[in-house]
Amino acid sequence: MLNRLFKKNIEDFKAKDLMTKAVITAVPLDNLLVVQNLMSRFRIKKIVIVDSNNKRYPVGIVTIKDIIKFLISVQTDRELHEIPVEEAMTKSLTTTDKSTSVVDCAEIMLGRGNAISSLIVVEEGSWEQIELAGILTSTDFTRFFSENCRGLASVKDYMSESVLTISINEKVSKAAELMAEKNVSRLVVVATNNYSDGLSGILTETDISGVILAIRSKTLRSVYEYLQIIFSSSKRNNQDKYLEPTLIRIRDVYTPNPYVIDEDADLAEAAKIMVRQ
Repeated sequence: MLNRLFKKNIEDFKAKDLMTKAVITAVPLDNLLVVQNLMSRFRIKKIVIVDSNNKRYPVGIVTIKDIIKFLISVQTDRELHEIPVEEAMTKSLTTTDKSTSVVDCAEIMLGRGNAISSLIVVEEGSWEQIELAGILTSTDFTRFFSENCRGLASVKDYMSESVLTISINEKVSKAAELMAEKNVSRLVVVATNNYSDGLSGILTETDISGVILAIRSKTLRSVYEYLQIIFSSSKRNNQDKYLEPTLIRIRDVYTPNPYVIDEDADLAEAAKIMVRQ
């Protein structure tokens, strides 16, 4: 697919040409609050976890999705600063070296029905004791496409036509559970549960992460639970007690007026918008 799309010898491009070299890292015993602050500070959605004694040796990776999944599935009263990242991180790493072609990198990331959004890039010839060289993400691929592939494809050739939607009036926890179940990072927000009722906006992992993370605070949670007792007309499900109160809905956190593009537009233009925003 990539060779046809680029219409040139894509094998000339290697992982080292696309990867991000300045990798933001943490160690296993760093807590989730530290990791969340790093993500916010550097505006990223994943952190590579390295060995405490050897900061060049990757031992895991944690994403916003990992943290959300952990917080909605694990019953615990601990706050973010009390939870080490090693409990939420993905320990099974997918790695490649700097000389791997971008075609092979793309195929590794697409996998067999289990696509991943990043590859850990290691120094060449260091398989016995791998050393972190960089990270190759879907954003890196998107940036490369936007800069080198204008006029080679249209949006409709590669867009996803099956769109997951959610009502603007649904609870944030419902969105988090749907994202985790379907392994997606965003949902299209509509006026009701019927997509034909029109686009209201988009809801991403980043949009809901602040709410899910805030509810881990015992102080905030006690305030929300008190409000819920006052305003909620129905009994709470015990499994939902650690999530958001009835008062918080998708309409409170979603992104309205999302960027849109025509299906006949150049795919490189769509990539450019995605990278810029």
